[in-house]
Amino acid sequence: MATPTHGVLVAALVQQLAAAAAAVYDNPSSTTTYIKGWRLFNSGSNPELVKIYVVPAAGGPVLGVAAAANQVLEYTLQAKESLTEDFPAMGIVLGTQHDSIQAMAADASTVNLVLFGDTAV
Repeated sequence: MATPTHGVLVAALVQQLAAAAAAVYDNPSSTTTYIKGWRLFNSGSNPELVKIYVVPAAGGPVLGVAAAANQVLEYTLQAKESLTEDFPAMGIVLGTQHDSIQAMAADASTVNLVLFGDTAV
């Protein structure tokens, strides 16, 4: 039987988004991950466009590529604004190694992200 763990999903609790889409969570092997929500915060003084993607694995030890076909959020955070989204039931399920959550902000190092969820190993 799988052993569940709960809470924040990454070693660094708060991650700063880059200006190009990059993985903020890469699903490990032999793990099912349930993304239950995320919190975004614009620490800058200007509005920031944020995009989040749910990207299927590309096969082998390779992350898939963020693209319009797997984009799930596009939102402009105003200066000092937070956005919290919670997902019902199982949330977003990542079941294959290298399924990933990828994200970007218009300007690097101004938008912070925290992912919440559970894993079963």
